[in-house]
Amino acid sequence: MRKILSFVLILAMVGSLAAGCGKKEEKDASSDKKEGTELDYPKQNINTIIQFSAGGPTDLSVRAALDAAGPKLPSGVNFMASNVTGGAGLVGLNQVATSKTDGYTLGCINVDLAINYALGRTDMSPEDFVPLACSIGDPYALVVKSDAPYDTMEEFVEYVKAHPGEVSIGDSGVGAAPYLSAVAVADYFDLDYKQVSYDGSSDAVTAVVGGHIDGTYTQLSPAMGQLEAGGLKAIATLSNDRIEAWPDIPTVKETYPDVDFEILGWVFISAYKGTDPEICGYLEDVLGEAVKSEEFQTTLKELNMQNIPMTTEEAQEFIAEQLAFYKELCKDIKVE
Repeated sequence: MRKILSFVLILAMVGSLAAGCGKKEEKDASSDKKEGTELDYPKQNINTIIQFSAGGPTDLSVRAALDAAGPKLPSGVNFMASNVTGGAGLVGLNQVATSKTDGYTLGCINVDLAINYALGRTDMSPEDFVPLACSIGDPYALVVKSDAPYDTMEEFVEYVKAHPGEVSIGDSGVGAAPYLSAVAVADYFDLDYKQVSYDGSSDAVTAVVGGHIDGTYTQLSPAMGQLEAGGLKAIATLSNDRIEAWPDIPTVKETYPDVDFEILGWVFISAYKGTDPEICGYLEDVLGEAVKSEEFQTTLKELNMQNIPMTTEEAQEFIAEQLAFYKELCKDIKVE
């Protein structure tokens, strides 16, 4: 069993990010601009390209963040959003990358981009973007049928070890976070279970309910209906802390304190590299305040989601850690 990188600050990588647009020193400097040099931005609507379809966690959380941030813009200027899907999200991100870096076209970088970059499926890295605000940071959880013969992570691990190759875990394909969640757990605990791919997390959840597979790793929002109805139960989350919306679900780390990884479904509203640092600083202030607002947090709770408010500098450090983790985790995964 190879050692998985822990989520600790990787100082060597952070150093390379220090010059990133929007870091605290630049933002502080921009707030001390002399009279007559005020930022001439924004003067028109700001469009955010969402690379996934409407109604999913990314779409819902980003639109909620933009709604909360809208009133902070000058009169007559609005945050807009458009869904540009395809290519596992890369079509929409490429549109952001090829647009003018004038602050009027934003995008959404997420954990799937980090994974696909680590797998060598794309040359586009999350570090090509400037993270402005986190709209969602939900952990993945192991979800099984309510009558499964295990109620805790410890019982699940013992059961799989006693039945090697018999337990089947659903995912949404190689390169997606549910797949890597299954790999990380199997790798850490030296488990032998089958992985079965579906078109999406909702399909995998449905397969668990129907008894076609034994479990899946998913964010809780796709499984919420069945969890509340009693058709499914959540064994544990792959996070350091319990989810505020589901405080009764333990974390893997509570039972196994030495577990050195988290699998989070994170999304950052972002600008592309090369955008004026002062524009990045302005957007970080506006969007950062919005994602911490009571309005936005209430919306997330209603959606059974949560986020991780961070500054641009903190987000860059977090993304560097995530890339290091997934590069290590993916190094032995063969992609056709």
